[in-house]
Amino acid sequence: MSRKVLFTLLAVLLLLSLTATTALAQAGDPIQAAAEKYFAGGIKTITAKDLYANLNDGDKSNDPYIIDIRAAADFANGHIPGAVNMTAKDIFSAEGLAKLPKNKQIVVNCYSGQTASQTVAGLRMLGFDAYNLTYGIPSWGYNDKVTYPFKAEQSGKYPVSKDVAQLPEKGEAPKPLGATVQDAAIAYFPGGFKNIKAADVFANLNDGDKGNDPLIIDVRKAEDYALGHIPGAANVTLANLFKVETLAKLPKSKQIVVYCYSGQSASQATAALRMLGYDAWNLQFGMPSWAIVEGVSIGVWNMEKNSGKYALEVSPQPAAAPAAAAPAAAPAPVTVPKTGAPLIALLLVGLGLAGAGLALRRQ
Repeated sequence: MSRKVLFTLLAVLLLLSLTATTALAQAGDPIQAAAEKYFAGGIKTITAKDLYANLNDGDKSNDPYIIDIRAAADFANGHIPGAVNMTAKDIFSAEGLAKLPKNKQIVVNCYSGQTASQTVAGLRMLGFDAYNLTYGIPSWGYNDKVTYPFKAEQSGKYPVSKDVAQLPEKGEAPKPLGATVQDAAIAYFPGGFKNIKAADVFANLNDGDKGNDPLIIDVRKAEDYALGHIPGAANVTLANLFKVETLAKLPKSKQIVVYCYSGQSASQATAALRMLGYDAWNLQFGMPSWAIVEGVSIGVWNMEKNSGKYALEVSPQPAAAPAAAAPAAAPAPVTVPKTGAPLIALLLVGLGLAGAGLALRRQ
C-alpha cells in the first residue's frame, strides 16, 4: 500500500474519531438527555378553546396554573382570568421554580406563543407538566391594546429555494450552560429570549462575507421543506435534532438560526440548544416572516378569524405562586450512551489508526 493511500486513510479515521468523541461528550450530558426525551415525544401546546373548556368544566381541581410572561403593563391591559404575571427571570430561579406546582398542569402564555414556547421547553426539561398557549394571548381574546404582533405585510418576501442542504459532517460540542438542567435554565432564561428577525438573517446572508453566515435549520415537515425553504437551510425534525449523532454535527462557535411554521416549535428548540451552549436563535414568526408563498408556507395567523374572543381581565393581578410547591425532579442524568454504538465506533477507529500508523512506520 502506498504512503499516499495510508495518509488518506489516516485522515479519514481521524475525522471519524473526532466525530465519535463529540458524540460521546454529548451522550454523557443530562441536558442533552432531557432535551432528547422531551422533543422525541413532540412539543406540548394547548389551544385557547381547550384551555377555556378546562376552566369551565365545573371541576376546579383540574384547572391549570396559568402564567403570563408579558410585561406588567401589557398584562394589566388584558389577561386570562386567574393568570399570574411572572417574568422568565421570576420563573427560572431556584426560588421561583420551587413555587411552581409539580403535580398540576401549567399553561404559559405570551404575545404570540414564541417566548412562552421557550419557557415551556425549559419547564418540560425540568419535569413540569407545562404547555404553551398556541399563538399567545390574542388566541384567547383581544382588545385595542391586546393584538397579534405580526401581519402579512411585514413578511420579507425573500427568495425561497428547493435545493436540499445538509448539516455539516462534523461539529464540536460546546460547554452546556450548567452542570444540571436547572443550572442551565437559570443561566439562560433570565438573560432574555434569543429571537432574530428575517431581515437580519437576510442581511447577514447577503453581506458578502460567507464566514459569518449562520447555520439555518428548518424543523418543518419534510414535504413542506421540499416545497420551498430558506436558501441553505437543512431540514431536521425536532425528534432528531437532539439526538447525540445530530448534535455532533452542529457548530460550536457559529450562529444557528432555527425556524418553523410560526416560530413556536423553533422557539422550543432554540431554548434547549441555548441551554446546551449553542449560539441558537429563533426566527421570529417562522417561515411567513421570510416569505409568504402559496404552497410553501402557511399564512399568517388571523386574529379576527381564529381568536376565541373569550373575556380578558383588565385589572392587574399579583403573581402569587403556591407556597408549599416544589419543582418536579429533573430527568436523571445520563452517564453513558444509550447504546454501545459510539463506544464501539471509537474503539474501531482507534484500532484503525494504530494499524495505519504501524503500516506507515514499516515503510
